[in-house]
Parts: sequence; C-alpha cells; structure tokens
Amino acid sequence: MVDEVHASDVYMTVLLEKLLKAHLGNGGHALLLSATLGSSARSRYQGLESGKVDTLSFENAAIAPYPALTERRGLWPMAATGREKAVRWSLHDCMDDPARIAQLAIEAARAGAKVLIVRNTVPAATELFSIIESHPEAGKWLFQVNGVSALHHSRFSRQDRPLLDAAIESELGKERPPGSRIIIGTQTLEQSLDIDADLLITDICPMDVLLQRIGRLHRHKRDTNERPADYSSARALVLTPANGDFSPMLSRPKNGLGRFSEGGGVYPDLRIIEATHRLIQSHPEIEIPADNRMLVEAATHPDRLEEIERSMGSEWTLHGQKLAGDVGANRTVAHLHVLETDRAFASDPNMAFPADHKVASRLGVEDRLVEFEPPQSGPFGVPVRQLPIRAYMLPNGLDVDAQPEGATAHDGVIEFMLGGRHYRYSRLGLEQIKDG
Repeated sequence: MVDEVHASDVYMTVLLEKLLKAHLGNGGHALLLSATLGSSARSRYQGLESGKVDTLSFENAAIAPYPALTERRGLWPMAATGREKAVRWSLHDCMDDPARIAQLAIEAARAGAKVLIVRNTVPAATELFSIIESHPEAGKWLFQVNGVSALHHSRFSRQDRPLLDAAIESELGKERPPGSRIIIGTQTLEQSLDIDADLLITDICPMDVLLQRIGRLHRHKRDTNERPADYSSARALVLTPANGDFSPMLSRPKNGLGRFSEGGGVYPDLRIIEATHRLIQSHPEIEIPADNRMLVEAATHPDRLEEIERSMGSEWTLHGQKLAGDVGANRTVAHLHVLETDRAFASDPNMAFPADHKVASRLGVEDRLVEFEPPQSGPFGVPVRQLPIRAYMLPNGLDVDAQPEGATAHDGVIEFMLGGRHYRYSRLGLEQIKDG
C-alpha cells in the first residue's frame, strides 16, 4: 500500500512503476491510496500491465467520479466516507510581508482561534515565528513543546521530532484544549498528523498540496461553542506575492516557488501555481471532497498547463520546455538506475551495484545523519543523539566519516562544527551560522 503518491516526483514515480510492474508480474496485488492523484499519473499506473496508457482530456478527467476505485478495467465510483465541508478561501498578496502575516494570525488568535500557518520554506517560517514571539500579546499563543515555544519543520533531531508531533496533536488534535493557539511550520504539518485548525494561513502551493493543507482545517466536527463565532466555518488565507505576479520567479525562485537554474526546486512548476491562483480567484468557496477532482485536474492537467503557457507568453512557454526537459532527464536517470528484475542478479556481473558513484534517491543521497557522542542536552529537555542535515546545508567535499566537532550545549542550544562549518540547533531547528 502506498499513501499520497505525488505525480510530480518523476524519479520516484518511475521506480514505483517498475516495482509495481514486477510485483504484478509475479502474481501480486497492490493498492495505492491518494487524495489528490491527477489523471495522467492514474492512467500510467492503470496501464502498467497492458502497457497502454489512455490519457483523458481535461473535460473528461474533471468529471470523473471522486472518490473512486481505479483498476485495470476502469474507474468505479465509491461512496464518500469522510465528512463534507465548505471552505472559503481568499488571496492575500503579503507573502513577502511577514509583519502583515503575523497581524493576520494575531487578529484571529485574539478572537480565540487556533491558527495553523504553513510556509513553504524554513527561513520564512522562522522569520514569522520571531516576529510573532516578539509581539507583547502574541508570544503566549505560540505552540509549545514541554513549555518551550517552537516551530514544526524537518530540521529537528530524531529524538525531538516525535515530541513535536505529539505536542501538535495534543494542542490541535481531536481532543484539543480550549483557547487560542498559533502553530507555525512547513510541509511537515500537512503530512500524517491528525490536527484541526480553526483558520489556515498558507503560502500558495500546487493545488494538490494545498488541498492536503486544507485537510488540517476544520478536520473534526465540533459543537458550535467549540470554535470562535468568526471561525465557525472553514476559512483559508492563501498568501501570494505582490500583485499575485509569479513572473519574477521564472528567473529567481522565491518562497519555495520556481525552478532552480539546474532543475528542481520546492515547487518548480509555476504553471501549476498560476493555475492554482486562478482557481482560488474564480471559486471563492469550494466543497470538500466534492470539488477535489475538478480542482486537481484544473491545476495539473497537461491541457490546462498548455493554456497557461499560451496566455502568459514566451517566457512561460520556455519555462514549460525546461520542466519537460527535467522530466525527461529524470525518467532517463531512473530507468538507468533501476534493477532489471527479470535478470539473475548473482550470476550477471553487469548487475552489480556500481562502486564508483552514488545513486540518488528521494531522500537525498548526499544528506547526512550526524551523531553526538556523548548526546547533547536539547531544547526540549531530551538528549539529542542523531541529527539529519540536508545536502544543501553541508560543505562541499565533506568526508563520508565526518562527525560533529566541538559540540557545546547551553540553555537548550547546541553549537557544533562540521567540515569547517558552524551550526546551531535549538527550538528553531537546525541553522547554519555565518561566522563573521
């Protein structure tokens, strides 16, 4: 069973297709679960056995039943099991104005709301956290772990992350306590957490991701007096750049939006972002899950993305061509790296794992898990033993056996050196310190 399969992850999609094809070829069965899978990816999975991929037009894809069960013979409607909800969403051109975002959150918390803020990058979340914490009234409303105000994102130790998750579900779960609360984080808040906010404030992101975030809004049915009167119905404030203009990000990614110069990015496809923006403008209120299929297809279907390119001009067409090149390159690399399951591994010397280079994976082959010996006193009262560090935060040419040096811990802050770089780990997560 595979949960939340995202079609945008081309590399992993190819590997998953190969794995499923081999599994099915051996007489196995597979069940894939997704709340936001687009028709293009669904058609590829559906055609794994036959080798025939029937791509639906946007018009037909948008009216396909939802929820549904897809198997080799077709698409079958299923009865919805979750609670339906109406969501009002609105655009706010203050993505680059953390002080204004803080004010939106404070106003809601002042009215008694539990506010969930999801930003696309850790630096943006950290900056907003600092502004709200410094406010004379708002600091008391920030999410806490063992009495310590904190963020929620991926740059925490393996010992502290379970504490963060448990505290989030305690503060914002089904049995949440009364009172105002402001929770700030990144994509980790949209995954595998049973949390229920009164108001969602989120950076704009691809529609399928946005729907995942909205899934943390009014998640549970509550009595009328359990939510503030102004937030008795689900509301989402979607943050966008000034004038809702994403064109500058074609050349310089910002706030997780746009393609890096060598390919990739947090959310590289600005066509999907623009399509999502237009849908929010044209549909001020949506019904979940009834509108899920239409929304995902209208923001991700190839026909709609081509329309975005035509309407936005040549720079956007070039952007689409670069993205298509990235997809082709990633699919080629994935096909080169996958093991051929119909060939005997042990008897074929050409099937051995290569010794002269590393093969990347979704988790990032260059990421590093460092260990503190002895463990250091962490920000939430638990000793920190293992700390993951993403590849982009590591120095070039770092020795594979390198471990932290000169680690010191004081008042919940750990500082250490790794490969000549200076790092700090605290209630804000892992940060690189720019000395001098």
